[in-house]
Amino acid sequence: MTAPGYGQLVLFERHDGVGRITLNRPEKRNALSRALQEELRAALDAARADCRVLVLTGAGPAFCAGVDLSERRETSGTRREPMRAMWVETNEVIRTHPAIMIAAVNGFALGGGLTLVHNCELAIASERAEFGMPEVGFGTFPGIAGPATTRRIRPKHAASMILTARRIGAETAERWGIVNTVVPHERLLDEAEGLARHIAQFDPVVLDYSKKALRELELMPWTEGIGYGGYVNSAIREHSQASRDGINRFLSGHRNPGQGASGQ
Repeated sequence: MTAPGYGQLVLFERHDGVGRITLNRPEKRNALSRALQEELRAALDAARADCRVLVLTGAGPAFCAGVDLSERRETSGTRREPMRAMWVETNEVIRTHPAIMIAAVNGFALGGGLTLVHNCELAIASERAEFGMPEVGFGTFPGIAGPATTRRIRPKHAASMILTARRIGAETAERWGIVNTVVPHERLLDEAEGLARHIAQFDPVVLDYSKKALRELELMPWTEGIGYGGYVNSAIREHSQASRDGINRFLSGHRNPGQGASGQ
């Protein structure tokens, strides 16, 4: 499916509330150029209409090699600030999008690619996937991937990735909590889209507020978080019949979506 704004550097297809967004610059290892980010934002905007869950993956051997350094080389000094600002804004579009994001990490995810994985609520990795932050080797600190990583994994693990510039494999990434699970490469998209279909059966208002809550609760102390949980449920009840319908189904002896489902 092609529409104005995307279709070359970013591919987007959708069906029954589930969308797949593919970074499609394999010859550049899906490096995040300005043009690719513009297409990614356009695809995300199009997905708002009817996608409850989005799978994000890459074409070719890489998930994403990070921000395009060739464009950075063409600029200098303060002219680089708009480039950084654009990347920050792109991540904010992902963070605040109402759809649940699942990263299907098909290959290496470096720098900005690792940031994309962190900004997806869930992540499934191919056994071939690798993760890293090479920035220290370029004489710089990973200005966005670094802070994102320190929020997702333990301090010593984050320090190892930042200070050594070494990549970690998929199994280590699962053990450290960067991804939820690792699967054989040929099963990656089937697993990611199966998870997406499972989540897409739930009410979109509930999913949207739950995604927002996950972000907000990261920063809250225990007592504040408990109070915030009550606010979230009040907001859901105000904007959706899902809670009332779910309780009525349960009390009448019928199963709700996902009820009794098992998983990893």
